Amino acid sequence: MRQVTFSILERTVLIPVELSHLPKPTFWVLLAVFFLSGIGTNIFSLNDAWYRGLMALTAYVGGILAGAVAAPILLPWIPGRAFALKGAFTGIVAGSAVLLLFKGGLIWIEAVALLFITVGISSYLAMNFTGSTPYTSPSGVEKEMRRAIPLQAGAVVIALVAWVGAAFAG
Repeated sequence: MRQVTFSILERTVLIPVELSHLPKPTFWVLLAVFFLSGIGTNIFSLNDAWYRGLMALTAYVGGILAGAVAAPILLPWIPGRAFALKGAFTGIVAGSAVLLLFKGGLIWIEAVALLFITVGISSYLAMNFTGSTPYTSPSGVEKEMRRAIPLQAGAVVIALVAWVGAAFAG
């Protein structure tokens, strides 16, 4: 039987394609994140918007790097079959790195929010890579998407609620 290879170099070449789709939504996401980061007990604080917004920006970038860069490169070595699961795994690693970076300035609910947003973004972006591999079928991709997208959206919603709620908690 013929065996198809998909080397690290062949996977790495596709990373710029994934990254090229991100600038336009990233602008709107970051605008919303900075606005949400400023909401708090003082109604809106520009200082909090910058400080907390930079933390959220770091988590967002961590999710992008984990899902669109690390997951495709490390694809054969990440446990699990589903690309969304592989992206969640790299997202947990990247999210943990973000938490370590800000460990002194976070309350637990902010940490949960940053971790969930990193995992959700990473999982989604890794799942976008399914069409670029030799071992997926259209029906398998559709099945994975039906299972994963509600979980990814749920993680992002939980992260946003926790992020805004954290401003009132601490």
